[in-house]
Amino acid sequence: MRNVRLWFWPGVAAVAFLAALAVWFTAGVVETELKARALAALRGEDGWAQVTLKGRDLTLTGLAPDEEDRDRALSVARSISGVRRVTDASVLLPEEAPYRFSAEKTRNGIVLGGFVPNETVRAEVISSLTGLLPGIALSDQMKLARGAPVGLASLAAYGLSVFPRLSTGSVEISDRSMRVSGQALDPDDHELALASLARIPPSAGSVSAIDITPAAVSGSYTWAAARNEDRLTISGYIPDSAVRSAILSLAGEIGAGAETEDGMRFASGVPQLVDWLEATETGLSLLAAMSQGTVTLTDATLDVSGEARDAAAFRNIQDILGNRLPDGVKLGTADIGMAQGQPYEWSARLTRQQLELDGQVPDQAVHDAILSAARLKVGTIEILDRMELLPGAPDGFGQAALIALQALSRLEQSEAVLKDRNLSVQGSALSGIALRETRRLIEEGLPEGFSGTGSLSRAEIPETVLVLADCQQQLDSLAGSNTVLFQTGDAGIEPHSFGFLDRIAATVQQCGDVRMEISGHTDSDGSEADNLALSERRADAVADYLTAAGVDAKRLVAVGHGESRPVRENETVQGKAANRRIEFQVMR
Repeated sequence: MRNVRLWFWPGVAAVAFLAALAVWFTAGVVETELKARALAALRGEDGWAQVTLKGRDLTLTGLAPDEEDRDRALSVARSISGVRRVTDASVLLPEEAPYRFSAEKTRNGIVLGGFVPNETVRAEVISSLTGLLPGIALSDQMKLARGAPVGLASLAAYGLSVFPRLSTGSVEISDRSMRVSGQALDPDDHELALASLARIPPSAGSVSAIDITPAAVSGSYTWAAARNEDRLTISGYIPDSAVRSAILSLAGEIGAGAETEDGMRFASGVPQLVDWLEATETGLSLLAAMSQGTVTLTDATLDVSGEARDAAAFRNIQDILGNRLPDGVKLGTADIGMAQGQPYEWSARLTRQQLELDGQVPDQAVHDAILSAARLKVGTIEILDRMELLPGAPDGFGQAALIALQALSRLEQSEAVLKDRNLSVQGSALSGIALRETRRLIEEGLPEGFSGTGSLSRAEIPETVLVLADCQQQLDSLAGSNTVLFQTGDAGIEPHSFGFLDRIAATVQQCGDVRMEISGHTDSDGSEADNLALSERRADAVADYLTAAGVDAKRLVAVGHGESRPVRENETVQGKAANRRIEFQVMR
């Protein structure tokens, strides 16, 4: 029996030790397996959760984003087969209100701050940035906190998407409202950044403020607008959205239903001392007067081209360009014509007291030529000049106007209207030859492509005979209002004087049978003999003209006095012109 005891108790002890050791190893395997299964089940939405096990008792630890996540993790843990008891030792993240997130882009990189609800969102934000700006330095200072609004990650992604368009900038989110600011890299990037922010869906949140400073342009600060029948296209640089809104509002007013295409971009660098809104509105005002055209602002220079709708619109354009350009803006080039289909019209009306010139002429040279010719034809009669410069006249229009003026000068109470390539003249001729020559001039003398019609009649010479004194007084009055012009150094009468001599002839015919002396005079240039001979030939030429106009040749006496009877000193141009004259004297 004693021997049995000697070997029994050590055996029992060995067996107990081995059994305990087997239980210990088995428990360790169970804990490891249960932990692995628990972490696998919690992976994903509950990645924050950690677990510890003691035997089959599980303890949940970690920072839970919120109660809902914690409850879900506990439910998952309790559902794991083999777990006997679940104890909650997790801690809720601190709650933030308002919930803030920020990102700042500097020249050294991007600093992320504020809060995110979990590591998944943190990873999404960082992944979004590294995808947009590969290799950029990131400083992650974000903290975990509860209270994140729905769509935080999406709203942040929209804000961060503009960072590649900015040299520096920031995104600040408070709950579901975002503010974006920064400096655009160039005008195109500015537009693209604004377009990106405009696409944020309401479900993600809202943008409470955008303050992106436009980039400075590398060259000229330009703006342009062009219009045709159905489209108004606007492009170039503007400093801010207020200017854009004002421009588009005015464009809608002048477009008259035409589609407006907005290609304007924000950029800094408006020329100094120039109000860009006023300058662009002036450009649109010019376009409003055109059927089609283009206005361009290059820095402070305005260039304009196109077709005015009508004469009134052309005058308005000329007034703006000549008198109403904004301060600091100067005119570059202006090429304004008339819209097709608009009649081009000029007119003249002559009475004994006044010559009225009205309508359009193509340029200053034609204007001055008409005015100069009119003065030579009508002498001291008042000339009322209402002519306006308007391009777009048919070729030869100026020459046709001069021919119309010549016809007018030989008629009484006359009017000439030149519309495009058609001339109409009405009035009364003072002699038969004047009537024939005026009619031939209208019908045959116009430039090629022009046509003329005349409503002409022969004026009646009053039957009342003037007494000698009245006859001389009327001749003196006519001679005081005009003079006979000759070709230089010759006796050929200039056509400018035909109308004047027609009126002299009509007056002489009212003077009965009295004889009339026509005396010619010259200045002192040249020899006395030559001047005497020239004066005689010129007197004879006038006598011949009057005879052709109906005056009896027997009543006319032509004499020449040369330079012997000056009325002014021959020392000046004006004095010499006064001395070159024809005088008409009733012979008693």
